[in-house]
Amino acid sequence: MVSDARRIALGSIFGAAIVVFIGFVPAPTSDFLIGFQAFLLAISFLVVGRGGATYVGIVSGLLITLAKVSFFPLDLIFAVAFGVMIDALALVIQVKSGSSARTWRLVAVVTISTTVVGYVAYYVTAVLTNIVPNELFLDVTVLVFGVVSGAVAGYAAAVVWNKYLKSRF
Repeated sequence: MVSDARRIALGSIFGAAIVVFIGFVPAPTSDFLIGFQAFLLAISFLVVGRGGATYVGIVSGLLITLAKVSFFPLDLIFAVAFGVMIDALALVIQVKSGSSARTWRLVAVVTISTTVVGYVAYYVTAVLTNIVPNELFLDVTVLVFGVVSGAVAGYAAAVVWNKYLKSRF
């Protein structure tokens, strides 16, 4: 069981890192940086366990909302949904085996989460609300990049966890 202090510290540090990296980048360009957010959400699940990615999603969503007020409440909703989806799928698919991460299961979880949340977020902002441009090339690029960056982020998180972090937590 992870202490509340560790959960708060991790949520604050990872949430702030997400905002520094993608919070000030305008949409839809920020959609191409989703891999960084996916990596930190996956690591937060591995470190904290149940609710870790959700907590970081809440913190990063609140901080991104402060950076991009014009996207309120969308950034908050999608950041929280991203964390919830990673937590839920990681629990259902049983990503952790003891203290180790099952690499290909984590890749699947992060890829599915990144693809679904990224596509829904882009659809809402481009098609339903016209906040960002709605162009076929951009739609396809965001979807493909979401899948690829999710897979890379999941793999990187598993490798970093199994080689460097699991013995420390």
